[in-house]
Amino acid sequence: MIKTMENSIIQIKKLYKSFDRTEILKGIDFNINKGDVSCIIGPSGSGKSTFLRCINLLERPTSGKIIYNGDNVLKSEYNIDKYRSKVGMVFQQFNLFNNLSIIENCTIGQIKVLKKNKANARKHAIKFLEKVQMSKFCDAKPSQLSGGQKQRVAIARALAMDPEVLLFDEPTSALDPETVGEVLKVMKDLANSNTTMLIVTHEMAFAKEVSNKIIFMDDGKICEQGTPEQILVNPQNERTKSFLHRFIVGESS
Repeated sequence: MIKTMENSIIQIKKLYKSFDRTEILKGIDFNINKGDVSCIIGPSGSGKSTFLRCINLLERPTSGKIIYNGDNVLKSEYNIDKYRSKVGMVFQQFNLFNNLSIIENCTIGQIKVLKKNKANARKHAIKFLEKVQMSKFCDAKPSQLSGGQKQRVAIARALAMDPEVLLFDEPTSALDPETVGEVLKVMKDLANSNTTMLIVTHEMAFAKEVSNKIIFMDDGKICEQGTPEQILVNPQNERTKSFLHRFIVGESS
């Protein structure tokens, strides 16, 4: 069952984003509720990644509100670093610091943003590296890891900040088929442990299995949202139907 607004961690209201004269997001309203695993699907260029980047403030929305704990984080005086520490992001291309070791990648944010000492940050990071089965690579550099290993480290790094919400931007799209499964398994384990996640994905079987809410985006708007059963099995919007039909045909061809 989709949770009610009373459990909202973040409320997004009338969110718009333009680059130059091109409008990418067109008035999105959406709530991220505690414990939700929400998957965003839709065609390329529909605004999915831009939407995530606006939530995390890696892109500044043109207008609208992002309400976190009762405050609009788009106000000029708001502490963006503190907010970002609570809204973690896992990227397509991992975004690890290549000049740092794995353990340093997972402690630098804790030390600089959360002001932890090195010993406590290291202990906390190792806990999450163990969770994703990467603790034995603490002293390695990212260049020594496979794509799937890098993504697991990126997930551990995000978890080490103790976020309230984790955003995933197509976390398996840069991986070869053999390593996709290991990353999806980590994400399934997180879903089963009640981690709040918003995931842009093209992995339909994964979305159906782990999410309690699926959002279909097209042309910068949320066209339809509901349970996996409602969206994947019985969509009402014609654009959703067309996308899913093309996707299923493409998968089976």
